[in-house]
Amino acid sequence: MTTRTESEGDRGRRFVLAPNIEVNWRQTVWIFIGISSVCLGVALVCTWFGFWPVLPFAGLEVTALGWALYTSARRSLDREVIYVVDNMVTVEKGCGRAEQRWEMDRSWTEVQLRELHRHWGETRLVLRSREQTLTIGAFLDAQERRSLDRALRACIGPMARWGDDRPVAAIDSDEPRASWASGIAANAGEKTG
Repeated sequence: MTTRTESEGDRGRRFVLAPNIEVNWRQTVWIFIGISSVCLGVALVCTWFGFWPVLPFAGLEVTALGWALYTSARRSLDREVIYVVDNMVTVEKGCGRAEQRWEMDRSWTEVQLRELHRHWGETRLVLRSREQTLTIGAFLDAQERRSLDRALRACIGPMARWGDDRPVAAIDSDEPRASWASGIAANAGEKTG
């Protein structure tokens, strides 16, 4: 998994969380066609010689392979984007585009890294603001979640910003701001995993 931190003008920061999967759709389709052709070709030859039960199993195998490749490729588009700008924390989640959005008051938002006692070493990173609780970085591993926890605590939370009206210092970034849908796959800043 990857995380990327960018400046949000000079007013805050943006964290982009993405799976560390980069899929080329054209290559994926060609790999699927190649493997399917070989598998179904062998099944048809077997059917020609009377071993017809091979054909349904080959069909199931090709279907399962196609489903797995599609699911994996689609998962590469998952994103979680966290904006910490002025006095707002905004979290957007989606696959290829922002599908869900949450807004929280930065002064009243707390970052919590919770230990899951029933799972060894597993943690859950949570943003909590008043009655609202939001789990973020679910696809990150434990070390990546700890790193993100430290970065978020530096700019979110009642104690971090208490009595300080200055904007959060932005990280220098020479890259142009990437849009939600494109250019997100490239890593800049922190990279883990």
